[in-house]
Amino acid sequence: MSAGWWRTNRWWLPVLVVALGALGWLTWRSDEVQAWWSGEPRVAHAPDADGWAQVGDVRARLLGVEAVDGLDDGYGGRIEAPDGYTLWAADVSLRSDAPPAPEGAEETFSSCAVLLRDTAGREYAAGAAALPGMPYPEAPVCTGAVSSRSTQHFLTPDDAEPAEVRLVEPSLLPAYWALPVADVG
Repeated sequence: MSAGWWRTNRWWLPVLVVALGALGWLTWRSDEVQAWWSGEPRVAHAPDADGWAQVGDVRARLLGVEAVDGLDDGYGGRIEAPDGYTLWAADVSLRSDAPPAPEGAEETFSSCAVLLRDTAGREYAAGAAALPGMPYPEAPVCTGAVSSRSTQHFLTPDDAEPAEVRLVEPSLLPAYWALPVADVG
C-alpha cells in the first residue's frame, strides 16, 4: 500500500474503529438484556375461563387457599405458627398435554418453585422453613407428562392477605403460572 492510500482513507479508519466498537457494545448489551429478561419470571400466564393457566405443555389450577391452624410434623406431633404469623395452605393441580416418553426412553421431569404473593406485593416461598421441625415440602413437578395435586404451605405475617400463587420453572422462564386467589371459589 502506498502513502497515497493512507492519506486518502485516513478519515475512514477512525470511523471504522468507532463503528466496530459500537457494534460490539450493542451486541454485548443485547446479550445482557436477553439474560436479564429470561432470568426472572416476567411473563404471567393467567387462568382461562375454566381456571387453568398453561405454560408450555403443562396446565395449572389453584384449587384453594386457606389459613390453617397447624401442620402434622410427620412424627405424631403438631407444628403451629408462632404469634404474629399465619400459616396458609395452597392446593394446586397440574395436568400435562405432553405425551409420555417413548418405550425405553427416559422420562424427564423437573420441579418448580411455588410462591405466594400478597396484596402488598411481598412474596413468600413455599415451605414454612421458619417453623422448627417442619418437614421440607415436596415441590410439584411442572414439566413432562405430569398429572398431580400438591398442597404447599406458606408462613406469612398476620397482615399478609394472599393475592396470587405463582409456579416458576427455571427452564420455562420468563414465563410462569400466575394463579389469582380471587378466582378460587
